[in-house]
Amino acid sequence: MAELVLRLGAFQLVAAAVFASAWALDLVLRRRSAATRRGLWALAIAVVLVLPITRVALAAPAFALPAGSARWALAIWSAGAAALAVRALCGALTVRRWAREARPLHAPAWHADLVALARAPVELRTTAVIEAPLTVGLWRAVILVPESMLTVPAETRRSILAHELAHVARRDCALLAAGAWVRAIGWFDPLAWIAVRRLRAHAEHAADDAVLAAGVRSSTYAAQLVGLARAGDGAGEGVTVGLRDRVLAILDVERPRSAALSDVARGGRWVAAALGLATMVTACEARSEPDERASSSSIVPRM
Repeated sequence: MAELVLRLGAFQLVAAAVFASAWALDLVLRRRSAATRRGLWALAIAVVLVLPITRVALAAPAFALPAGSARWALAIWSAGAAALAVRALCGALTVRRWAREARPLHAPAWHADLVALARAPVELRTTAVIEAPLTVGLWRAVILVPESMLTVPAETRRSILAHELAHVARRDCALLAAGAWVRAIGWFDPLAWIAVRRLRAHAEHAADDAVLAAGVRSSTYAAQLVGLARAGDGAGEGVTVGLRDRVLAILDVERPRSAALSDVARGGRWVAAALGLATMVTACEARSEPDERASSSSIVPRM
């Protein structure tokens, strides 16, 4: 089989091994905080995403055009990857258009709570095209608030802002975007889909923990989520997805929770660990390839 298909298959096997290990560790750490388990999946996705980049930089293999059955395998993989890549790109452009067309939110009460809770500059905008609060922006964070929620009670407003600001502080938008691209690359691997779902779920639970750390009572916050889900056609997919698990986790008094956003400081170390691990794997592979070629070339066929 052609070299490109072989290398692609090897990459998919490594990615599957990384995700399987992360899944096993996630089960082992089920009594740890959601922020810790989110960090585990963030590391797994970072390793899988960085691995081909370091391979190109260090190994720089010469890809050959596959032929025969390998050509069909590559065509099938390319079609699936392209479809999911286009889907991810269209979704990102749609959300960006929503943020661009939304009008600035000038309500004094919202800005007063934002100043009290925010640790970094964040822009508030409002729009009628969404039914649930949404955080967008890879570099400059924007919190979109549905027009239908501008008059919610003060305690609900603070809960909404605390939840979305937790996503901003942890760079969840960028992390989920990276997960979408990793899923596009390994679309036929069920573990890649599981990785993105688990990352999203733990990110939501970690943001809920941040709301509780901000001083909101668990029973009050659970009631707020249920109320938002019941309002206006379910209040949108962002609230209703995983609602039961979120409410049960919020009401679980024995569940460990991260102390505010202290785990954010570990973000740089997660990325550094991913880069280091991917670079070491690639460097070892790149070093072994010349040795294998040299040993194979030294064999002289006997007459």
